[in-house]
Amino acid sequence: MRNKIILGSANFDQIYGIKKNFIKKSEIKKLFDLALKNEIKIIDTSPIYKESEKIIGLLNNKRFKIISKISKPPKNIKRENIQKWLKQNVMISLKNLKIKKFECLLLHNANSLLSKNGDEIYKGIRNMKISGFTNKIGVSIYDFNVLDKILKKFKFNLIQAPFNILDQRLVKEGWLKKLKKRKIEVHVRSIFLQGILLLKHNQLPKKLKKLNKKLMIWKNWLEKNKFSSLQVCLSFVLNQNQLDGVVVGYNSASQLNQILKLKKIHNNFTLPNLNIKDKKLIDPRKWLN
Repeated sequence: MRNKIILGSANFDQIYGIKKNFIKKSEIKKLFDLALKNEIKIIDTSPIYKESEKIIGLLNNKRFKIISKISKPPKNIKRENIQKWLKQNVMISLKNLKIKKFECLLLHNANSLLSKNGDEIYKGIRNMKISGFTNKIGVSIYDFNVLDKILKKFKFNLIQAPFNILDQRLVKEGWLKKLKKRKIEVHVRSIFLQGILLLKHNQLPKKLKKLNKKLMIWKNWLEKNKFSSLQVCLSFVLNQNQLDGVVVGYNSASQLNQILKLKKIHNNFTLPNLNIKDKKLIDPRKWLN
């Protein structure tokens, strides 16, 4: 189980998630020590996570492999400057992280590949691999409908996508099988849906009240079967044997330790129908609207 877990870092010294939690630097050091003791070797980060890369660079001492991301280029950038811009940003991230090479470099915005400058963006990230600044290149997606177009035109080593009990598109729409058939590594994130699946019923924000019905079914099923939400969320994802990596979020070293001590429930449980197709409910980017 542990060999697939990847440390998330979106809440390193900044507010993140539905409960607006953040982890202080002193706690991050404890997290790293705990992760290494449990043979967790990869951290997922991004320059848009504020000080995350600098904090990792300060505390890592080259003990972890790093997956980071490239944001969408500025709107007014000239086509001929895109590759230069991308390389400059990669160099800044490497410097902040105090490493010479990424395990994987992801494009944070898949739609940028479908823009008029998409081919230049791809050339830029591909050149980072050719030049030895990353072992792998990939793309982070939210909408699966862009994947067909992207994969017809570009070649990637890794796809990172959301997957959880409420958002099962990766499996239900056949994407996991398709990606593995192409020999593409698949990592998943948002396995707790930014903490929504771990909330008590009365803690749900008003803007997400449409989730109430599904969450009531979820909580009642957990109570009836005497499982914890944490245990089932993790087991549900890890039971997908074709997955290569699972980005895990947490609020503290104590919670990470709790996650690591969980015993995986194998495929001997049947969930009620909790899958949701409404993107406004399962895509955190749309919760702001």
